[in-house]
Amino acid sequence: MTNPSPLNWVLQQFIRSIPGKSVRSICEWGKQFVKLPGSAMSKTFDPDITPWIKEPLDSTDLPERRKTVFVKPIQSGGSVVGEVRLCYVLATKSSGDVQYNWQNDEQADARWNKRVERILRACDPVMVRWPAERFKAIKGQVLFPHANFTMQGVLTNRNVASDSIKYQINEECHDEEGWLPGRLDQAFGRTTAFWDHSILVISNAGRKESELHQKFEQGTQQHWEVKCPGCGLYHTMRTEWSDKEPHLGGLRYDSDKYRRGENDYDYAGLQATVRHQLPCGYTVHDLDKLTRRQLSLSGRYGNPRNAGAAAGIASYTLEAVSIDYISWLDLIMQKHAAIKAMKYNNLEPWKKYLRERECRFASDEDRPFFQKIVLSERNKDRDGLPNRLVRFGALDRQQGVLLRGELPHWWGVIRDVALDQQTGHIHSLLVWEGKLETDEQAADVMKRHNVDPKCVAVDSGDDTTHVYKFCLQHGFNAIKGGGAVFYPHPDNSKKVFSVEKPLHGMLNAQPKFEYVLRNGEHVRDDREPLFWFYSKPTIRDRFAWLSSGGAGVVTFETPGDVSDDYRKHLEAEELREQRNKDRQTRARLGATQRAKRSFRLRMLHRDVDGNGRPHRD
Repeated sequence: MTNPSPLNWVLQQFIRSIPGKSVRSICEWGKQFVKLPGSAMSKTFDPDITPWIKEPLDSTDLPERRKTVFVKPIQSGGSVVGEVRLCYVLATKSSGDVQYNWQNDEQADARWNKRVERILRACDPVMVRWPAERFKAIKGQVLFPHANFTMQGVLTNRNVASDSIKYQINEECHDEEGWLPGRLDQAFGRTTAFWDHSILVISNAGRKESELHQKFEQGTQQHWEVKCPGCGLYHTMRTEWSDKEPHLGGLRYDSDKYRRGENDYDYAGLQATVRHQLPCGYTVHDLDKLTRRQLSLSGRYGNPRNAGAAAGIASYTLEAVSIDYISWLDLIMQKHAAIKAMKYNNLEPWKKYLRERECRFASDEDRPFFQKIVLSERNKDRDGLPNRLVRFGALDRQQGVLLRGELPHWWGVIRDVALDQQTGHIHSLLVWEGKLETDEQAADVMKRHNVDPKCVAVDSGDDTTHVYKFCLQHGFNAIKGGGAVFYPHPDNSKKVFSVEKPLHGMLNAQPKFEYVLRNGEHVRDDREPLFWFYSKPTIRDRFAWLSSGGAGVVTFETPGDVSDDYRKHLEAEELREQRNKDRQTRARLGATQRAKRSFRLRMLHRDVDGNGRPHRD
């Protein structure tokens, strides 16, 4: 074959650079031109198989759209959005470099070999522009006549720190081992030279408060809705079901009937009971594939939940329960496996479930809590347990809500703990609980009940400086919840609390007690108030275990005459979804934050030595 003349070569390159005809819908263009070699669902792109990808994909080409953030569950066709967008840009745009970012070079290379190169070469409008010279098309890089295309990982800083990019696609941004903090903003910064740049982000949900989470919340926050066959209205399909909020709908099944032990179920029997109840009460069963498919085809994205979204930024999301070809029983089984893993202090499967299936941005605190209050027949006994080993007290400072006429105040509890030396059985009895309006009342209730100040813990999450001063004055310990699952200690162990330190150091104040001479050294008095962090996520599990009987070795007794507030505070541990005045959805703990996780009863999880002083092994 003879080489073309220089003039013919220039003419060929010019023809390749001419953009194709403008199209009204990327999805319609993709149906005509994009093929998906190796796809398990369809060899050609068919957006009707996954209708929830249509609007996110088409929105990327709106004249006013600069950023589109698509947070989707796994197995929902999300990656195809990026692949079709890539083909469309390379085939129809007249200029502007294109960047396809993955979490690392290894992942980028694997996707190039398995999917992307094959998809590009199977797309005729792309191949019309494909460079004739072999060296201009190598792994992860194609130098088209009109633009340069690069597919790469972002773990290496230089990959996102130089060239100006007009079109950018970012995948798997939840993976912060590749998308390090700050990397997404760094990638976005490569597009600022073009006023008409276009950025597409496709990912599962990730860590709460991460860059990905922030980008999603900056957008329109539109959720997938389906048209209910019962009432004819559009509803968001969500996984979590709450008996207290049936109007939100959710996935339901008869777990008690088919439970086989604490964490095992007869799933063959359970499957027939699995159904989704829509907010209006209409139910659809898991095995009713026809109705589930009709729901998908009827779907749309609802109105923005973020009325203040920045201009040009759209964000979309849906849960796996909306995907008609995903078995709801499989979702339930994955959830149960994740809950079982948490009992062995393995939180990763639960976070993975929340992020990949329910599409929720999750932290270590976002975990199910199955606490139920079991009330005894006795009334609160002010004398407590006659053979008690130790009496604990806990206080929680509250700022109050002015709109409800509340001023800053305290909530408190006092519990006795007794130990049967022969059997090792532990008995814990609630002695007192209630609201306290002043500092003097909070200190007095501990004094009247003869609670040793060193056995009182006060949460300092609210009004921190005031709490420190209050504790230092009365000899109480100050604590604060942290997000870590465990804290390291000098002996190389990991515990649910941090190393204690004298509280006076938090205020740059003098110690409450004089240092004492012991074995020739001046050491702090044992009565000196201390400060430590406790693990909020792990302590929730400890409290659930303790209050449920601690594998038969604990009696956790709550008298029948406890106040309604006490019950509400424990029920506030249940994780649920709430909406603020702008209809934005947030995951929050309970109906109120004032309980701050049931008065910090976590103090009661600590062991005690023979002298009644807490120790934590």
